[in-house]
Amino acid sequence: MGLNEYDVIVIGSGPGGFTAAVRAAQLGAKAALIEKSLIGGTCLNFGCLPTKFLWQSLKIKQKIQKSYEYGFKANLEPVVFADIAARKDKAIAGIRKGMIAVLSSYDIDVIEGAASFKDRNTLAVLGAEKKEIFKVSADKIIIASGAIPSVIKGFVFDSGKIINSTDALNLKEMPANMLIVGGGAIGIEMATIFSGFGCCITLAECENCLLPNEDREVSEEIRRNLLRQGVEVLVSCSNALDQADKYEKVLIVTGRTPNSDLGLEKAGVKTIKRGFIETDEFCRTNVSNIYAVGDIAGKNLLAYAAQNEGAVAAENAIGKSSIAVDNSVIPQVVFSMPQSSSVKASDFLRYKDVIFGKFPFAASGRAFIENERAGFVKCAVDKTTKKPLAFWIVGSHSDELINIASQVIKSSAEQISRGSIFHPSFSESLFNAYEDAFDKCVELTKKSGN
Repeated sequence: MGLNEYDVIVIGSGPGGFTAAVRAAQLGAKAALIEKSLIGGTCLNFGCLPTKFLWQSLKIKQKIQKSYEYGFKANLEPVVFADIAARKDKAIAGIRKGMIAVLSSYDIDVIEGAASFKDRNTLAVLGAEKKEIFKVSADKIIIASGAIPSVIKGFVFDSGKIINSTDALNLKEMPANMLIVGGGAIGIEMATIFSGFGCCITLAECENCLLPNEDREVSEEIRRNLLRQGVEVLVSCSNALDQADKYEKVLIVTGRTPNSDLGLEKAGVKTIKRGFIETDEFCRTNVSNIYAVGDIAGKNLLAYAAQNEGAVAAENAIGKSSIAVDNSVIPQVVFSMPQSSSVKASDFLRYKDVIFGKFPFAASGRAFIENERAGFVKCAVDKTTKKPLAFWIVGSHSDELINIASQVIKSSAEQISRGSIFHPSFSESLFNAYEDAFDKCVELTKKSGN
């Protein structure tokens, strides 16, 4: 086998591409990974992880400020955001180093450059000014090139005043004020973080609520929490950018565009709306030897969904399996303050006789001890079968609790048993919300009329 020939080539080293390359190598394939930027892709370098680092930094700041509630006398020195940003960059570099070590351990060739199809089996690797450096070929190709921030017509990201989420995460100094356009998960997380570190934030959403696709009770709780944190929240606002001159920074987070500038037409790969690549349940494109996973496929723009698809694509491409991606239960998490999350069965809407239970963290002994009493757990249950169908959580640790809720729903559990849940814990709030649907929760006061 020539040095430029592989069993599989993966384009992009984000969660989907990284997972696909490693799984292919685990299956015995000679694999190469082409990356034009940094190993780890958007998630590690410009998205999930740096966002969570900054969120965690803010959480620690708040804990120190409230340490007196536990009998400590701690004074927080003035926050230097540049120091936090430097620690964030160091942490991300450390994780990236670990990923590179994993790739090396499996003898995966990491190729620096941009990939462009020559035909269905051949890729050109492009360097500076899109000049071709060399070619590589493979029996199978997995596209995991991700997506980039979308811009609003009439505006251009200049990394100065008009910025995207990547620019925001690269800021070393805290601006005096910022307009955030887009009330989805990214907009809410950015508003939470930057307001927490002293930036005056206006968050504008064109729909009539934040997180338009989320449960309205959750959306409203997040809105109230942002207001308490000093964020100005505007909904049903389609003209926020008319006031752009008032702000030091304008952050636009209104969606993502597929990174499909790969010469797909030369390989005959079909795209659908907005340039996303069409795939079937096995992650295959219309070209039999080419697969696509993660954001570029446009199904679930989530890192963990991309990881799942990456593993499936590698199994099908190299292991010659026919494994379908299971998207029946996909949790959603937003790092507001406190966090919010939700998960529901994919066929949730077909259930007609649904009852709801709710348990506030203010009634949780563990939440009381940790002084994390804000928020609630809400549960949807099929009244006839008593099967849990969905959970919505706003509160501390909800990003972890939703994993438990997801497994409960995915396992098709007929009911939840208290005997298997530790006390005192946050997770028992899932059980309490479930029992409340039947007016059986012993942790809550008797409801009127019962």
